[in-house]
Parts: sequence; C-alpha cells; structure tokens
Amino acid sequence: MRLAHALIIAVLLPAPLVAQGGMGGMGGMGGRRGGGMGDQRMGNPRSVLPKFATAKELERFNAAEAVLNERRKLKLTDQQVEQLTTLRATLYEKNADLLVRYDSVRRNFNPPKSLTDGSGASGASAMPSPEEMEKLREQMIAMSAIAGQLLQRRPDNMDACLALVDDTQKDRARRVLDDQTDDMKKAVPQMPSRGGRR
Repeated sequence: MRLAHALIIAVLLPAPLVAQGGMGGMGGMGGRRGGGMGDQRMGNPRSVLPKFATAKELERFNAAEAVLNERRKLKLTDQQVEQLTTLRATLYEKNADLLVRYDSVRRNFNPPKSLTDGSGASGASAMPSPEEMEKLREQMIAMSAIAGQLLQRRPDNMDACLALVDDTQKDRARRVLDDQTDDMKKAVPQMPSRGGRR
C-alpha cells in the first residue's frame, strides 16, 4: 500500500515537492510546524491527497471579518465597527476575481476515493489513469497558485485593519489576524518554489 501511495504522489506532484517529502514547504504547510496539511493529510496512512478548501471556505478568511468577530473583546467603537464593515465589503470585492477562478477549478476537483481515504490505493487497478492523474496534478497546482495570490494580499489587508484600531487594541487584533492567516495557510496547501526554497 505504501508503494502505491508513493507512486501516486510521484506522478501527481511536481519534482521539487516530492523531493521535500510531500506537501510540506512554503507557507508553514508541512513538516511538524503549525499542524499544516503536510502532517494532517500526507502523514495520514489512509490519505494520499491533501484536502483543498472550497471557495466559500476561503472567502471566510476576510481580515476585517476576523477583527469584527472580536469586537467585544477589542472594545471597538461604533465608528470602528462601521469602518471595518466597509473594509470587509471592500476585501470581499477585491478577492472576488481570484475566488471565482479558484471555484471553477475546485468544483471539478474530484479525486477518486482510493486517493482520499485509502480504500483501494493498494491495488494497481485502483489507481487513476495517467490522464486522470495529470488532470488532478494540474488542478492542485492551479488551486495552490491562486491561494498563493490570496496570501500575498494578506499583509496589505492586515495593515488596513490595524490602521482602524488604536494602540490599546493593536496587539490583540494582530494576534487574531495572525491566527486567521495560519488557518488560511492550512486550508489550501501551497506548492514550494521550483528551487525547493521555503
């Protein structure tokens, strides 16, 4: 069963990714740090492929939304709530194009059960055809690339939120935003750079 898994991974994933031992690498996704998809999925003997969040799930990683959810603990003023609510709508609109593109790929991402629950990966007959594996590989790369663009926007989005809170609220707000960023990184595994650098 392990050999079948290794063969599937070698075909599905780019060479730099396989060389790093799975979905680990960029964005704190792999290895033992941060409970990323590398140890949650690839380290699971019953699962070969990691789980990719839906577009709806990714949409929830709105920086302004995270701060608004902590409005009571942060003691946000009415004016701050109003400003963050406006920013939340702006960020949704800003990311809409990427989420539409991501959704168009994610909706057609249907790996067989043998790759997601280990139910039949031990037999050669259970393995997808080369064409199916190539399609899955391309879909994974596309989704990771789009998610990477969303993550590249995070620092600016976080700065926009932090600009709307005062000094007594900033530390807590930053922790909330950092936690949301970590959760976002876990939602969609990121492919490492071609040079294998992290």
